[in-house]
Amino acid sequence: YNSRYSYAASKIFGESLFLSYQKLGLDIRIVRPHNVYGPRMGFSHVIPQVIERIYKKETPFKIYGHNQTRAFCYIDDAVHAFELIMNSNKCSGKVIHLGTNKETNIQDLVDDLFHISNYWPKYQLVNPPAGSVERRCPDISFLSSIGYEPKVKLFDGLTYSYKWYINYFKGN
Repeated sequence: YNSRYSYAASKIFGESLFLSYQKLGLDIRIVRPHNVYGPRMGFSHVIPQVIERIYKKETPFKIYGHNQTRAFCYIDDAVHAFELIMNSNKCSGKVIHLGTNKETNIQDLVDDLFHISNYWPKYQLVNPPAGSVERRCPDISFLSSIGYEPKVKLFDGLTYSYKWYINYFKGN
C-alpha cells in the first residue's frame, strides 16, 4: 500500500462528482495544476525543501530521484492560466492541465538552486520516495489554444522563490 494512492483516488472521485453535476447543467471547469511553485507556496514540496536544506548547509546534500523529471510552473503563470480558464467559454465542462511543458530533471533543478545560492556541497544521489513517478509533464495544448503561454523561466522563478524562502528562514 502506498499513501499516494489514496490521494489520487480522492482526486478521481472529486472530478467524477463534478462531471456528474456538469451533466445536470452546472458550468464546471476542472483544473489539474502540475508542480506550481513560488514564494509563499508552503514547505512540503521539492523546491522549498531543497532551499531549506541549502539554508541549513546540508552536507552531503541528498538528491532524491535525481533522474526524475517535472515540469515546474511559476505561480504567476498559474494565476494567469486560471484567469483564462475562468473567462473562456471554451473551458466549460473540460478537464484542463495547467503547467508548463518544459521538463527538468531533479538533478538540474538542484544544480540551479546551488548556482543561485552559491552553495556547492558534495552530494549524494538517493532513491526517490516510494510511489514517486519518474516523469510528470502535463499536456497543455488545450490551455495554449485559449492563449496561455508560460512566461517565467525556471531559473528566474527559482531565484524569486529562493530569495523569499531564505528571507523567511532568516526571520524564523
